[in-house]
Amino acid sequence: MASFSDLKRLWEELKDELRATADEARKEWRRGKWEIDNPGQKAVREEEADEIIDWYRSLSRQALILRPDPRIAVLEAAAQIGGPAWLADGEEWPLDADGHRLEFVAQVDFRRLPKLEEFPECGVLRFFVGRDELFGANWEEPDRSGCRILWHPDAIQGGRLEPPAPLDRDDMSPFQSESRRAEGLALSATPAWDIPDYESLEVTTRLAGESDRLGMNEVDDEIFDISEEREEGHRIGGYPMFTQPDFRAPGHYDDYNVLLLGLTSDETIMWGDVGEAMFLMRQADLDARDFSRVIFYWDCH
Repeated sequence: MASFSDLKRLWEELKDELRATADEARKEWRRGKWEIDNPGQKAVREEEADEIIDWYRSLSRQALILRPDPRIAVLEAAAQIGGPAWLADGEEWPLDADGHRLEFVAQVDFRRLPKLEEFPECGVLRFFVGRDELFGANWEEPDRSGCRILWHPDAIQGGRLEPPAPLDRDDMSPFQSESRRAEGLALSATPAWDIPDYESLEVTTRLAGESDRLGMNEVDDEIFDISEEREEGHRIGGYPMFTQPDFRAPGHYDDYNVLLLGLTSDETIMWGDVGEAMFLMRQADLDARDFSRVIFYWDCH
């Protein structure tokens, strides 16, 4: 004979099952009524919601998350922001259209980084942006930004270290302090899997025109919650971070789908009001090691 505690447990399990069945019946009734009130449209059912979430998770890409590491000397780091820039023999500091020196923001030495698929295994990139209030970004025509990237396909050898030039009175810099700008900050790299930002082209394109469907708000909320779990920090590869909707759209810079470098706002560097900066390029250009057509873009709150 079953004990009283066993019967009580069975009764609680039965109540839970009945409650779940009733809840699902109410949801299905609401979906059916909504579809009657909205001819030609379908409410989002659980199977479709799960399919969309699975699709979102399937977009995961490998990335390297770059975080400050005071244990490493800047000159020995695999990546750095600020500080002196290494210039190979024959290289000169890049200038803007008016002949003024650009602002050096980052350097990446791939030989010292963990291997990242499709990215170089050797070579050095140096990233320079403008000293105007937009740091050289062109929000109307992003592919006409004033950034410059120097690429050296071999290991660091010879050459020279050149410090950043003093800022003129009207010059702007994203660095929070002059000392950090001059001395630089070493970054260490951690491999990670990255997914698109909630505001990204991938998400907005997939959900375009779906927001009015019953049940889509819940899917949207879940994608947002998952995106909030992304690793924080600067990054190579993976996906760009956004504080505003992605500037790319189908047929409009959507082939710039490789994140060469993403720089977030932190105690060292700041993009407007706690913004996100990104250097984006085409996959074909990365394969050809052609860094002459990189888009520099940033947004902020």
